[in-house]
Amino acid sequence: MKQFLNQWQETITENATPTFCVLPWIHMATRPNGDMRLCCSANASGAGTDHTVGLVKMENGQPANFATTTPLDAWNSDYMKSVRRTMMDGNIPSSCTKCFDEENKGVVSKRMWETTSWMDRGIKPSEMLNDTHLDGTYKNELKYLDLRLGHTCNVKCVMCSPHDSSKWVADWKVLAPQLEDPEVKRQMQWDKESFNNKWHENEIFWDQLYKQIPFLEEVYFAGGEPLMIKEHKKFIEEIVRSGHNTHIRLRYNTNGILVDEELIELWKHFALVKVGVSIDAHTDRNNYIRYPTHWETVERNLHMLDNTPDNIRPSIATAIQMFNIKHLPDFIHWKVTSNFRKVNTEVVKNVQVGGGLVNMHLLYIPTFLNIQNFPNDDKAEIRDKFMQFKGWLQDHANLDETFWQSNPYGWNRWEAMLNYMDSDSHVERLPGFKEYVTKLDAIRGISAKAVFPELAHLL
Repeated sequence: MKQFLNQWQETITENATPTFCVLPWIHMATRPNGDMRLCCSANASGAGTDHTVGLVKMENGQPANFATTTPLDAWNSDYMKSVRRTMMDGNIPSSCTKCFDEENKGVVSKRMWETTSWMDRGIKPSEMLNDTHLDGTYKNELKYLDLRLGHTCNVKCVMCSPHDSSKWVADWKVLAPQLEDPEVKRQMQWDKESFNNKWHENEIFWDQLYKQIPFLEEVYFAGGEPLMIKEHKKFIEEIVRSGHNTHIRLRYNTNGILVDEELIELWKHFALVKVGVSIDAHTDRNNYIRYPTHWETVERNLHMLDNTPDNIRPSIATAIQMFNIKHLPDFIHWKVTSNFRKVNTEVVKNVQVGGGLVNMHLLYIPTFLNIQNFPNDDKAEIRDKFMQFKGWLQDHANLDETFWQSNPYGWNRWEAMLNYMDSDSHVERLPGFKEYVTKLDAIRGISAKAVFPELAHLL
């Protein structure tokens, strides 16, 4: 892994500066409430009082929100220009520390894989820097959109909140007044009155995005649940109507429940469609984490995606957290023995993404579900499970030598996850974990102790 990280860092440094990230030059991202953010790593969640970290600010200090601010006004705001200048000077913008922290722990960060992947597709950072004005202004041509078109959703994941799921609102109204732990209360704050779930109906916003279609190369949809939102379908239909679908890739994070043949027919028109299905465990555990999912529907639709045309590439995206890390070996066992034809088989930069198993990312927020919270005995148990899991993979999974030795998404990534878990201790968060889970279970009429007996001693 370190070899890959060093090689990719050297590539970035040779073509730009050591702290360069391609995203501020090509990419615009939204939060479900319409706020613009640098990217989904710079602002991973809207929860709590620190929700403005990583949001693009306008000259009045307020977040750029597309209900009132046009995309192109925000694109060359003082904030965006400052971020570009900081990277051009070889410094780290304050909103971007997460990627560098991950890289220091041996994890491939979003900065690293986005920048090197776009370079492989023909982007030349040196030309971008030459075309950037001294004040940080860059041309109004967007190549990459990350659209979260409201918080409308059909599930209410345990790690989510009303910021990202409309389905959460009713439970939040009951839960929020009951919470006592200060940190849990802070992270579960939400202002219903100020939350705008209609910003994406702003005609000026879409007028400007439609004019960007000729420049676009990739559009990423997440949510809420993107497949529920009519503007999502209208936008990709406009791309097809305009004739630019052959040079635009689509990428999704979806719970997979609403995938159907009609949508697959529309996807057939695009150069490439990457569908990341968010699954964090299997059977009852996934039903709990992504409540109230029905496992049979998710599994059936994943097999449907596995048998689509070759331009559609499905993968499983897993958020590593307290609820699933002890069960991950069993989950991967299910994935391997399901004999999918193409789920997580895509090769990028000569390595198999997800190592051929699942794409995984660490859950940082809410912090009371983070894997660093486990007591030492639990961490030792988890390491032991993964060593046994490693032996099973070696005996039963058809994984080549790159998975074990050099693929940064292979076993090295699982080792980095375990090293992250052990790198700090936050057992002080366990009372908040217990309070949150116990009170949420009472509202939903379910039992984490029953579904996750391996966590019962913490509840």
